[in-house]
Amino acid sequence: MFKRNKSIVRILTLLLAATIVLTGLGASALADSFSAAVKSRSMKVYADANGQNYLGSLSRKTIVTVEEYVGGVARIRYNGVTGYAKVSDMRAVASFAKRAQTNTETRVYQQPDASSASIKVKSGTVMNVLAVSGGIAMVEKDGQVGYVKAAHLNIEGQTNSSVTVPGEILEKLPENVVEQIESGNVTQSQLEALKKVLEEQEAAKEAEKKEEAKPETIEQAFASGKYSNEQLCYAFAVKVMGYNTAAAAGLLANINAESGFRPLINGDSGTSYGICQWHASRKTRLLNWCESKGMDASTLAAQLYFLKYELETYYPSVDRYLRNVENSAQGAYDAAYYFCYNFEAPANRVTKSVTRGNSARNTYYPRYAGVAA
Repeated sequence: MFKRNKSIVRILTLLLAATIVLTGLGASALADSFSAAVKSRSMKVYADANGQNYLGSLSRKTIVTVEEYVGGVARIRYNGVTGYAKVSDMRAVASFAKRAQTNTETRVYQQPDASSASIKVKSGTVMNVLAVSGGIAMVEKDGQVGYVKAAHLNIEGQTNSSVTVPGEILEKLPENVVEQIESGNVTQSQLEALKKVLEEQEAAKEAEKKEEAKPETIEQAFASGKYSNEQLCYAFAVKVMGYNTAAAAGLLANINAESGFRPLINGDSGTSYGICQWHASRKTRLLNWCESKGMDASTLAAQLYFLKYELETYYPSVDRYLRNVENSAQGAYDAAYYFCYNFEAPANRVTKSVTRGNSARNTYYPRYAGVAA
């Protein structure tokens, strides 16, 4: 007895959309009828020849019985149901299957498993072979489909063992290649070469998926055009400056108050400039530093990189405070207050520090808490 074969199960489940009851493989009741396989990926079936009453669809490689056809429409029977479908969606089983005769009395099984229902057939019974895998042949006769030991068949034109095509490979092949394999026009070496190509394609797809899954860099974020200036400032504070959400919220509250996240804004009669409204000598330092780095001082990216440089070089205590602030709503308030009071140092600094602290705690921290940069 043969055991269940996973490869042929994958191949042959494509051919069966419902359970087929094997009740004899004798001659068809309709002498002019013939078996056909669905060759389109999905064949629509209608209750009438005019295609007005849709019954459903049959998947590629489903075996049906063609009772008659006129022009481009065929009357078919499948699993006891009669309907109409396009001739162009099918091809006769005889055009691609191999004829075979049983060389001994054997059994034809309903499934590729010896424990499934079966019937006994005599030696010399003629049938069509649709596929062979792992020593099991899928056979068809008069629209009925079953499974038999390949060794119990004399297959027409076969001089050596059949090429075994794993189901997971067959499912990925173009239709014309599948037809070649089914008709026996493929060698083992050709199959191995084909499998190698498919494996390389799968490896390339996996590599592409891994590349897509990589976290977006800050450069990619700036270039994408997908984000607002506020979002870019937050991402920069977390990804590049290494701040937690509370510290980043403190920065956002101050940048919003100074410039509304607009890098081109001028203030104080033109003496202040940029997202942090760098004033007088600090504005000059911004322009000179960007020029030395080959960066455009009018861009948000350049100003954020300068902000990082200025904090680390001229305001290390502010930078250190932000790095150590508690990652909480209160931490956001403390970060905004400290940054305003010690870095921005505006007029009425206490009042403005409190206002920006509240903005960080009540607006920006809730907005970005739990959001991955």
